[in-house]
Amino acid sequence: MSGDLHRLLAERRIVVCVGTGGVGKTTVAAALALAAARQGQRSLVVTIDPARRLADALGLAELGNEPHALPSDRLVALGAAPDARMEAMMLDMKRTFDDLVQRFAPDEASVERILANPIYQHVSDALAGSAEYSAMEKVYELSEREDLDLIVLDTPPSQHALDFLEAPERLIGFLESRVVQVLVHPAFAGARLGFRLFQRGVQQALRLIERVSGMGFLEDLSEFLLSIEGMSEGFRERALSVRELLFGSGSAFVLAAGPTVESVAMADGFLDRLVESGADVRALVLNRVRVWPESEALPDPDSPAAVAALADALGDASDEAAVAALRAARSYVGLVQQDAMATEKLRGRAAQSGCEVCVVPEFSRDVHDLDGLARVASHLCPNDRPND
Repeated sequence: MSGDLHRLLAERRIVVCVGTGGVGKTTVAAALALAAARQGQRSLVVTIDPARRLADALGLAELGNEPHALPSDRLVALGAAPDARMEAMMLDMKRTFDDLVQRFAPDEASVERILANPIYQHVSDALAGSAEYSAMEKVYELSEREDLDLIVLDTPPSQHALDFLEAPERLIGFLESRVVQVLVHPAFAGARLGFRLFQRGVQQALRLIERVSGMGFLEDLSEFLLSIEGMSEGFRERALSVRELLFGSGSAFVLAAGPTVESVAMADGFLDRLVESGADVRALVLNRVRVWPESEALPDPDSPAAVAALADALGDASDEAAVAALRAARSYVGLVQQDAMATEKLRGRAAQSGCEVCVVPEFSRDVHDLDGLARVASHLCPNDRPND
């Protein structure tokens, strides 16, 4: 069964690709963006993968924290309409959170003071709720662009849980935690009481850290807490907006999986988490699946007619060579059946929940260029009619 994702790409503003590492999720995300461009849309794929695979596949010298447009002539050659556009970017998590500071700080002096603070430099990744929150924050920023029809997010791989689903809550929880509320209390900033607000035991512990570290820890921490006081509400409101975007009607999720038993089991767990979290899962993409042409009968190496036909087709090949070839084909059929059995339950479950089920076959070589991405896109949207 192969689904058709034309409608999904046309109707949704954001498509979030999820799945464990090693299933080709980055390739699937890029292929979805390319399929959208071939439908005449203006698409953008955002990757978290620091490897150069996506940049190489797209024919770009590099990917950074700002979108890079693919050459229009290459897109047209791949079937895109002349006015279509596809862009790509690789997320810089640290820079994304720095941009948040610039957005919510009251003035430029405050921005410079916070970004230069050693405490901020050490904890900004944790404050951002890790890579997952930074990813959704960047997508939120990009979603405000009116010149984009579709944003495809290639999420960070996770072996155990969909951490990015909880990323906005983690940031909100940090900002609303008892520790932060005590440390960054308005009275602390207004009265400039400094660390006299701390109990004696806490003061001693912090001064010990200061002596051991050899840095002005107390001063840096005091300055950092005073600097972000007043920005917490802005961060909180933004985190709530990010979550609304993630689970809003304009977003959809695509779950990528491989045909192995382990990958299918993980994908099944992902599907449970997505559904429990209220995510709108619209498609399951089974990638690198070994398939047999539907129009071809299974080879029978014991059939004299089949042996003779293959030997004749191979020209001067002997019957022994034809038998060996048929047995190799039969062995491959066993692998095809193995993949079909491994994915059968997951396919059925996805179909029952209203998901499109798309199968991308195993190619003879890895996808490493735009032509390869176009082949994947054709399997995701098999009735692709550019310029329609």
